[in-house]
Amino acid sequence: MSQEKALISIIIPVYKVEKYLEKCIQSVINQTYENLQIILVDDGSPDNCGKICDEYAKKDHRIEVIHKSNGGLSDARNKGLEMAKGEYIGFVDSDDYIEADMYEVLYNLLKQYNADVSICNFYTVSQGKISIKNADNGINEYNRIEILKEILLDKNIQSYAWNKLYKKELFDEIKYPIGKKYEDIGTTFYLLEKCNKVVVTGKSEYYYINRQDSIVNNVTESTITDYIELIMQRYDYIEENIKELSSYNKDYLKRILKIAEKDIKSLNEVGDYTKKKYEELYNKVQKF
Repeated sequence: MSQEKALISIIIPVYKVEKYLEKCIQSVINQTYENLQIILVDDGSPDNCGKICDEYAKKDHRIEVIHKSNGGLSDARNKGLEMAKGEYIGFVDSDDYIEADMYEVLYNLLKQYNADVSICNFYTVSQGKISIKNADNGINEYNRIEILKEILLDKNIQSYAWNKLYKKELFDEIKYPIGKKYEDIGTTFYLLEKCNKVVVTGKSEYYYINRQDSIVNNVTESTITDYIELIMQRYDYIEENIKELSSYNKDYLKRILKIAEKDIKSLNEVGDYTKKKYEELYNKVQKF
């Protein structure tokens, strides 16, 4: 490997994923891009995850382990960011795994296109079946407004933290919202807003495991209120600061209202706070 390649810090939050963790770590260790700082953040996992992390740290000098009390995914990512020494940042969720050349591909894209963030396509693994998430449209470049529009359309490019490689300085004033589920909604848009250029490849490099016990597949009052709050904050921010995206912003909010309505119905009964948040969302949509 040539010396001029920059250090990439890969942050892996770890919590109750004993069954998946070794496959995840092994896929990162095996990267063809070798100049890595691999940060395993044991978020107070009650199983053997902490022990597995320590065992891997003994085997590979690039691995650093943080053991902390449980604070949730956002807190774990933020702790990893504090430890990161790399010029670039990547995230891998500890129940997922990646292709051996993923960071080679993402790094080369950043360099070739002089971009601030590179994004790859991904596979969804559901009950053993593997499917590609987005159509492979080759390599595409986006300016700031174009990439933000794509995030609001939510068709070809999503807000997920983990299929991207970021310049570290993008995180200088941005942190993941602690205690919130759907934390990517509260960060990715704002990170991409700081970019002059983003490059996206249709090549699938990441394997997202669709678990039945994941946040996305388990609707609770807190998941509903968290995504309503984060999306309404983002909605207000866009209306105030990026007016050229207003129509896409409104369309996104209308879609979220339908999802919130469906999720609330699935719970049969919800508390006053959830009702209040839903009403706020409903009233916002009614205004336009």
